[in-house]
Amino acid sequence: MEKQARIYYTSDVHGYLFPTSYGDREERPMGLLNCISNFRKDGNTLVFDGGDTLQGAPFATYITSRKEAVPEMNPIARVYNAAGYDAVVPGNHDFNFGYECLAEYFQALQGICLCANVEDLEGKARISRSHVFTLENGLRLGVAGIVTDYVNVWEQPEHLDKIRITDAFEAAAEELQKLKSQADVTICIYHGGYECDLDKGMVLSTTGENVGCRILKELDYDILLTAHQHMSVPGRELFGTHTLQLAPNAVQYACLDIRLENGKVSVNSSICPAGEVHGKEPYESLLPLEEAVQEWLDVDIGRLKEPVPEKNKLEMALHGSAIADFFNQVQLEYSGADISCVGLGNSPISLPDHVTMRDMVRVYPFSNTLVVLEINEESLKKALERCAEYFTLKDGNIEISDVFLKPKVEHYNYDYFAGITFEADLKEPVGKRVKKILYKGAPLGDRSLSLCMSDYRASGTGGYDVYRECRVIKRIGTEVPQMALEYMRKHSEVEIRKNGGMILL
Repeated sequence: MEKQARIYYTSDVHGYLFPTSYGDREERPMGLLNCISNFRKDGNTLVFDGGDTLQGAPFATYITSRKEAVPEMNPIARVYNAAGYDAVVPGNHDFNFGYECLAEYFQALQGICLCANVEDLEGKARISRSHVFTLENGLRLGVAGIVTDYVNVWEQPEHLDKIRITDAFEAAAEELQKLKSQADVTICIYHGGYECDLDKGMVLSTTGENVGCRILKELDYDILLTAHQHMSVPGRELFGTHTLQLAPNAVQYACLDIRLENGKVSVNSSICPAGEVHGKEPYESLLPLEEAVQEWLDVDIGRLKEPVPEKNKLEMALHGSAIADFFNQVQLEYSGADISCVGLGNSPISLPDHVTMRDMVRVYPFSNTLVVLEINEESLKKALERCAEYFTLKDGNIEISDVFLKPKVEHYNYDYFAGITFEADLKEPVGKRVKKILYKGAPLGDRSLSLCMSDYRASGTGGYDVYRECRVIKRIGTEVPQMALEYMRKHSEVEIRKNGGMILL
């Protein structure tokens, strides 16, 4: 006898409920409210989300930082409930605001919170390892959730004091054995990505941040729904498992049709655009809050002596970025460190002379805090070599290396330094390009310096493993965008100063 089921899947929504990118007030074909208007739910349909929901969009920033202006129920949870989500999995960014915020969000959800490798030590977050959904037609879908265990690397320790995150692969394997005896179809929702090229099979990362390919090869789930990497990966069969991934910010969703016939599971899936339509509710009820966010974004927060024009990523990396200079300026003032580094996002960036909150969150869309490390010349050179790897020479022309472009675009892993000058020869092989590092015009020698950076980078993420070996001098809990806001308000007119950087030989 044949039985069928349908799954709608979203992930990496990052607080983008409304059809806007927040770079301006224009409506765009995006946002969770648009996505869910396409869902058609019945007794044989389930709706899942793969995490990274609470952080990202200015809307998310507003409701977490200005709770007094937010309705009693978490607005994000309200949309998920209206859409009838059956299960959600936490993403790494959902831990950014601490245990209480995570627990409040999960308590507000009507769906089940799944994560087999998260132990809730206090019991308030309402997290289950897995769940078997029995549909109207009797089909049993066993679903396990896992999150990349790199949360332990990235997250501030105090945010995990009531949470224990264990090995993602081991949890997925353990849960699969339980589900096989209980379900007709087994599904793993993994807030993590693929560590190999899916077409060629070559290994792209060995850090353990992403273990999707290992799950595909070594475990035999019927379906693996991935997230985290922000890549749009159409559904495909690999090692007997159907897998896919979505682009971020609710610009698309996935629809999977599952059929069980004579004990055999088959899956057809499609990645669908969010579209331009949203239902009346909860759109209209949340619209006053969205308008408040838009007004908050348009408030002037300060003035620059000169506007910063847009430049392409290669030009910025080669010759410096005034926006990176600005954030390094802010980081140095707040940290008191000797030197500073900052990575910028993937999107094109510029700043007008009159800066609004919208401008600030557009050029720095991260909720990073700061860490100050002690670093010597040897370790600093390793970090700068990683920066120099950003470039490649083709027919004598400097281009951006595929290392930063594939399997996904990672301009944010190129760091701009302030407080030092370093010489690089791009004709040399990777790892031997940095020739000289000067601090205040002189070599470092045996001295160590204090280096300020985001907590994300201090974890060693992005190819900067060397930072894990450095002593932490201090952590600063204020988020960088908030520091920049205070800096702008403190200085009536900000003059951005270039303070070192790369010199090509």
